[in-house]
Amino acid sequence: MDIDSYIYGESLYHRLDARPKLVFTILMVIFPFFVSTLPSITVYALIPIFISIFSLGLRETWRNIRRILPVFILMFLFMPFQSRSSEALIVINGFKLVTKQGFHEVYMIAMRFMSVALMLECLLETARNSEIVKALRFFHMPYKAALSLSMILRFIPHLGSLFTEIRDSMSLRLSEGKRGYPVIPSVTALTVAAIRMIPESASVLEERGFGRKHTEQPFPKPESYYIEMALCAIIPVILFILLK
Repeated sequence: MDIDSYIYGESLYHRLDARPKLVFTILMVIFPFFVSTLPSITVYALIPIFISIFSLGLRETWRNIRRILPVFILMFLFMPFQSRSSEALIVINGFKLVTKQGFHEVYMIAMRFMSVALMLECLLETARNSEIVKALRFFHMPYKAALSLSMILRFIPHLGSLFTEIRDSMSLRLSEGKRGYPVIPSVTALTVAAIRMIPESASVLEERGFGRKHTEQPFPKPESYYIEMALCAIIPVILFILLK
């Protein structure tokens, strides 16, 4: 199991203290749900992409986007069923394929999902697991809850990566000339793999002190801590005011 998805780097986002970074991430995850225009939600979806490119590089950014592409495809496949009574946007042979309201609803959901997913990926890949736990503890989250939450946040991207590997493996087994991959066998294999990870996940939690009395470790503040905290709180608020 990929317990720590941290990717070493020397970027500004890497050097940012985990506590301000956590505040920034939470605000950037919450605010997209309070905007209702397409340009505003597009900006919120692009910001984590730019952060990822400058912090992790194009290759890792594309890897993170590729993980959520199946969800996007599924969303847009169901677009013709959304808001059938509104004005038509795309018409084929007299059939109202996509409506303006349907496109707006699906696009908003997709961009919110991208914003949340990529912001969390930026946090997980630029901060070590121990730093995230300490940051959560700093905001008075119980140690067990903080540790469990950090494990869950890392477990979900790991399942996404594992599904990609299973899908590629299943695709290679298809007879020549066919496209795609068998969906049900791929999902079944992923479910079995997830169940088999339960004992390993439990042992990792035990090794990290889950279930035992935990001794707090010091988490010193850097000299620029208060400046970082102020900027990470003010920038999302200003952005929200401008885009709302």
